[in-house]
Amino acid sequence: MALALALDVRLALAFSGAQRRPALEALYAIDAEIAAATRPGLDHAVAHAKLGWWRGEVDRLAAGRPEHPLARTLRLHGGDGPRYARWHERLAAAELTLAGHAPGDLPALLLQVDRAEGAVQTLAAEVLEGGSDAALERFGAALGRGLGLAAALAAPGSAPDGPLPRAQLLALARASLESAPQLLPGAPRTRQAHGLVRATLALARLERPGQSPLVQLWLAWQSARRARQE
Repeated sequence: MALALALDVRLALAFSGAQRRPALEALYAIDAEIAAATRPGLDHAVAHAKLGWWRGEVDRLAAGRPEHPLARTLRLHGGDGPRYARWHERLAAAELTLAGHAPGDLPALLLQVDRAEGAVQTLAAEVLEGGSDAALERFGAALGRGLGLAAALAAPGSAPDGPLPRAQLLALARASLESAPQLLPGAPRTRQAHGLVRATLALARLERPGQSPLVQLWLAWQSARRARQE
């Protein structure tokens, strides 16, 4: 499928390293396939069938027998180490979206973003490392939470006040994005340039929305450069 990615994701992929980049591209494409099943106007029976098929494919992927070309690419380039069953969390978030569930309080919103972005970013970290450990899980969870909250703040119609006060969400997003790099041990930082770039760019957008592509490229390069030096 032709995948339209946001600039920050394209920049993070560009600095991720050629060896694992195909796995990350497949990961984002699978995420887009799941998101497409929840788009407005799609027949609910078709949407549930799509999500059900992907639940089976996740089980096949985790068992080393994926069928979908994207899942095969993810497994081929991501290896056996990542916990691919994490996709079930992403699918659970999609089911809630399909059901029209809108988080009405902070715990519900955090659960939703942790299941969606948290699962995807933890998998991305594991794919880049070629395995899973507690530090990568903490890093991916913090990064995903920060990215998910930042996306909620940027969503059209996001109100300054209400059940989820904007100032509180902004503070939580900043804290999550700032803490994520600190959760990584020194050794894998070069391999985790993708996530570090995404954290840097998301923080910059929170501080000053509407930055030019050139500024974002500069920030991404600086972040990847720091990762190589640490």
